[in-house]
Amino acid sequence: MEGLRERKKRQTQEAIAAKAMELFREHGFDAVTVADVARAADVAEKTVFNHFATKEDLVFFRSDDRLAAQVEAIRTRAPGTSISQVFEAHTMELLDRIESGRFEQMMTLPRLVQSSPALQSRLLSYWEQEAHELTLAVSEDYDLVAATAVRSLAWAHRMVFRAAMMRLLGGEHALTVVAELRLETRRVYARLESGLAGFGT
Repeated sequence: MEGLRERKKRQTQEAIAAKAMELFREHGFDAVTVADVARAADVAEKTVFNHFATKEDLVFFRSDDRLAAQVEAIRTRAPGTSISQVFEAHTMELLDRIESGRFEQMMTLPRLVQSSPALQSRLLSYWEQEAHELTLAVSEDYDLVAATAVRSLAWAHRMVFRAAMMRLLGGEHALTVVAELRLETRRVYARLESGLAGFGT
């Protein structure tokens, strides 16, 4: 159960992050300072840093939660389920969210990263963290086969995400994008599943 202290901390983080994203969307990441965020959230600048070590952390808020969910999905997969199938399900969930119309918020990060070298660097660091933790979820010994397989599957997901965002930003209808990318996703993961030969089952 979440205690009062933890709940207040979470609520403060959510409020600060929400105000930060409003500013970033309006002015761009690089043009906004932490002091600007503090003023918008009506807190001290020190309070922002107490909850977010860097300005980049404001953009990647909740990334650790999403990564923890991926790790949990791998570790609790049903017997006989391959790692590829777990990643494919994750990608299909992404397309489901787009189909339901819940994609505008998803497009914020690509827009911000596209115009900020600082965020591009941070994203690369996050991808390495993600690959490391997902590999440990697959193989506690962190062997090379597991590391290679996880990186291949993670990039498959990113490629589908990137294709979806580029097409949506280009003005294509969400339902058309989803229908076509579902077919592509099945083709991609079928090829990877064949190459990995049921790795992780």
